[in-house]
Amino acid sequence: MTKTPVLITGAGPTGLVLALELAYHNVPFKIIDKAKGPGETSRAMLVVPNVLESYQKYGLAQTVTQEGIIPEFAHFHSNNTRIASLPLGIMGKGQSLYSYLVTFPQDEHEQVLLDKLNEFGVTVEWESELVGLKQVKEHSEVTIRKNDAYQTETFDYVVGCDGASSQVRKQSGIEFEGETYEQVFYVLDAQVDGKIVEDDAGSFSFIKDYFALFFPLRNKETTRIIGMFPPDLSREGDLSYESLKPRLEAAFKIRILEMNWFSDYKIHARTATHFRKDNLFLAGDAAHIHSPIGGQGMNLGIGDAVNLGWKLAEVVNRKGPVELLDTYEEERQEIAKFVVATTDRLFSLIVGDKTRSLMTRQLLIPVIARLADAFGPIQDRVYTLLSQLYIGYEKSSLSQGERSEISPGQRLPYVDSEPFEFIRESGWQLHTFQPLDPELKAFCDQQGIKWVMRKWTNQTRDKGYKKDQRLLVRPDGYIGWAGRDGQQEEFYTYIKKWLTE
Repeated sequence: MTKTPVLITGAGPTGLVLALELAYHNVPFKIIDKAKGPGETSRAMLVVPNVLESYQKYGLAQTVTQEGIIPEFAHFHSNNTRIASLPLGIMGKGQSLYSYLVTFPQDEHEQVLLDKLNEFGVTVEWESELVGLKQVKEHSEVTIRKNDAYQTETFDYVVGCDGASSQVRKQSGIEFEGETYEQVFYVLDAQVDGKIVEDDAGSFSFIKDYFALFFPLRNKETTRIIGMFPPDLSREGDLSYESLKPRLEAAFKIRILEMNWFSDYKIHARTATHFRKDNLFLAGDAAHIHSPIGGQGMNLGIGDAVNLGWKLAEVVNRKGPVELLDTYEEERQEIAKFVVATTDRLFSLIVGDKTRSLMTRQLLIPVIARLADAFGPIQDRVYTLLSQLYIGYEKSSLSQGERSEISPGQRLPYVDSEPFEFIRESGWQLHTFQPLDPELKAFCDQQGIKWVMRKWTNQTRDKGYKKDQRLLVRPDGYIGWAGRDGQQEEFYTYIKKWLTE
């Protein structure tokens, strides 16, 4: 029986990005999905800077930016009156090469990823579903059903990117803890006319029992509307577009000219009790699901894929220590729990107890929006949270060495004064501001570590860098080890622990 290093189940954004990561590192794998082909609806739409940085090495950041829409503002409306605006187009200036958010429909996003995979000679095996999973020693025997035919194959590792109803999670016996909200929500893509709809801006609108988010999609010809069904329609069980349409038009003073896609759904807040069991891994919605507020879900799943992808590559290709794979759950589960808890608290304030949620929508949110409109530091904080640039792994076993303003586990800070933005997330890199001695450079070459000689500037200093600092950057753009000149033994010790078997 032929054995393949990795099986990816699920060809949504998380599975496709994991496939790209493995293809980039020349790791043999198979990717399957039970669907007949790629998705044909917009679904998740927001792409954040953290993901764009990950796409940089593929040239996909430019593709997504050019084909998507960069909203210049997020406007806040109360009773159809604009009360505040956030400058989304420039809010992150100085924090990343990508100082903006992009709206890009998931079906178009997936096609971009599929096209890039094709360049690597990889295709998804559609209409193929994992139906059996058995651990045999250090491997997994997987039964795959395709066109009513069954085949059993052996894999070193299996990664469930197969959504909230993940078969990998269910067959592994991992619990999916959390709850389901009782309220019913809708997502609507349509051609809409009204003052609240703008080509270059998103809008958050709050009116008594109604709240909705409006964002431009598909070359600004389509508007995405997300909101909660009016309580009376939910109680009556009337979740039809026909009943909702006149309510939305009257409440927000809009006209819906043509509906392209409509769906109702309930929101869950759940996190898997484990992201790894033996040689099985969970990523994306299979590992965590939560409210769509802030557009964090898909981006969080892509972050899972990037984190796991390079670690699998290190173990499979470089024969790195298998302990490296333990750090996937250690790092990503903590982030997922934070995002689920944060969105859950915010979401509960907006849709929970009637009196409290009305006060939140009519009083608290307008006050916060006006403060954010007026104060730059609040805008910086909002951007950091939305962009996922706050994510760090300071407590990880992989984060070792000297701690200062810039410490192990942090995302390597962006400096816009340098003549180039080095390619992030493209392999191990040693960053210094002073030349390396020949012995250390030869050691780095031998280990496949790229030496990056940085330019020392006032901005570099202001970002917290030290001139004699040495920073070993992981393949995902985070600092693994930090030290100074004269700490070569500590550097060697880290390399021997994490980069060699």
